[in-house]
Amino acid sequence: MSGRNVELDDFLAVLNKRLAPVDGRDARTLRATLGDADVLDLARETAELDDAVDWLVAAVRTTAHVSPSAAFALAGRFAAQRGLAATETAESDMPDLTSAVTDPAAPALWTATVPTLFAPGAFVLLDRRTESAALARWDELVPDRAAEARRSGLREAALRTVRPGGPVMALPDTVARRTAHDWDLFTSAVALGIAEHALHTAETYAGERRQFGSAIGTFAGLRAILAEMRVRVGAVRAMLDGAVAGDGDTAELLAEAGRAAVDVCVDAIQVLGGYGYIDEYPVAGLLRDAISLLARGGGRRSLLAQVAARHLGKAGGGAR
Repeated sequence: MSGRNVELDDFLAVLNKRLAPVDGRDARTLRATLGDADVLDLARETAELDDAVDWLVAAVRTTAHVSPSAAFALAGRFAAQRGLAATETAESDMPDLTSAVTDPAAPALWTATVPTLFAPGAFVLLDRRTESAALARWDELVPDRAAEARRSGLREAALRTVRPGGPVMALPDTVARRTAHDWDLFTSAVALGIAEHALHTAETYAGERRQFGSAIGTFAGLRAILAEMRVRVGAVRAMLDGAVAGDGDTAELLAEAGRAAVDVCVDAIQVLGGYGYIDEYPVAGLLRDAISLLARGGGRRSLLAQVAARHLGKAGGGAR
């Protein structure tokens, strides 16, 4: 994507340089670094550009190489800012917005697990079952204490499970569709970034780790695993490029990207062996992030149900 735009290439080079020394587990430094790099309001600043989506997807994907948590928070922020851009609500001009998919299993309507890394003041809540959306301010939301179990994935995103304490503002269908489309697109970029990081870690380790006088990357079994990982990453990258260009279903993209991120991380752990489970290497943490990311989208089953409804007709429609 970035090869088509020299200005975007320069931006990503600066972003990479700023993020390189940052500890992905340091939420405060992540916030400050992304703010200093002018990333937090990139959705607004690129709104008039024809290739705005290229910029946003690239920024999210690049950030995911360092911190999937921060990238996930950016994805929700960008989707909400773009979705509300066409509305005239008071919240549409708020810089601190985010979006999230509601939990279909929660007893209370519009319950969602939201990233609070960037201290959002308002939320666009997306309901996949009805393909609708609602807007709620942070001070109108109630923490769901029963759902606040200790989380291991996307920890630096400061996830909170919340539900509205009163009525929410229903958003127009056009806003709901655009926000959901962008949310799936940007979250898929997070998944791709996770998979790319896991692949890079595994390939680097396989090239450096030696057994019986040879790099383990020369062993046929590991070469096959690494090749399969690379094929899966390449397939998701191609799907994402197509979605950015306007081709394909973004729910289908997210279902595939989320599953691929999990599978690639599992394979990376297999390549690293026992080292895959220690904090010195990032792959176990990446797997936890990938699993959490897929869950935050409502789960793969929910995504596939949405794909089926769009392309195979509503359930119970019968044959004609």
